[in-house]
Amino acid sequence: MTKSKRANRKKKKGTPAWATAPFKQFLEDVERLSHVVHLSARGISMLRGTPMIIEVLMKVEGDSSGSKKAQLDNARKEADLAQREVDSGFPVLHAWAIIGLWAHLESLIRVFVASWLKHKRSSWQVDPIQRLRIKLGEYQSIPREQKHAFVAELLEKELGAGLKCGVTRFEMLLEPFGLSGDLPEILRRTIYEFGQVRNVIAHRGAKVDRQFIQACPWLNVQIGTDLQVSAEMLRRYHFAASAYITLLLCRVGEKYRVDMSEIRISTEKNIENALSNKALEATS
Repeated sequence: MTKSKRANRKKKKGTPAWATAPFKQFLEDVERLSHVVHLSARGISMLRGTPMIIEVLMKVEGDSSGSKKAQLDNARKEADLAQREVDSGFPVLHAWAIIGLWAHLESLIRVFVASWLKHKRSSWQVDPIQRLRIKLGEYQSIPREQKHAFVAELLEKELGAGLKCGVTRFEMLLEPFGLSGDLPEILRRTIYEFGQVRNVIAHRGAKVDRQFIQACPWLNVQIGTDLQVSAEMLRRYHFAASAYITLLLCRVGEKYRVDMSEIRISTEKNIENALSNKALEATS
């Protein structure tokens, strides 16, 4: 074997860049989301001081014109709204952040599966892919760079993954490629709760209904009330999503014979320490 071939083989050792790229994009997207939430909360909080500044300026400048009074009235309304958000813990901001976080998680799994199909020829031989019904004309009309995403979407429909709740919808999509696996029960329950909270926000205007109460009885909310999404809920869901993605990365690494045992054990221990067991106790 030549030196160049040995060098190329060395470079290929480990997980390829295409397999980790979707995870890096997820990390970047979620980091940006977190920054926007933080900056938004600070900005809303700062609005409370605006009326006082305007009043002082009016006094100093001796300007009590109609336009200045209108500006002051508007600033007071915004300050009142800001104070209500601060007092209630920014539930609206956290609710929309939860929708965004779930969307990034869904997107990651779909993009990753499409990338797996693109780069792993053997993945086209798995039974669920072989059973897909594809209209040749429709497939041929799709741009080349979108074909694998199209097949991943068809696979999701074929498996009925989109109809499942929590982490099951992702695991079903990963299973045909040998990328699903065992997960700590508390992580499954937390992501299940995350998905249910996301659904009630996105589809029911955050109004608690009987279906939501039956799905998550441990949250102790009343039917007909508005679901108040706290910073602690967002933190838990963010942690759960990150922990799940870490374990999925471990599976990917193991596919390429990378020893992920230490990271896996450490992650599972962190999951048990970080996530509350209330959900498990309430349904046991």
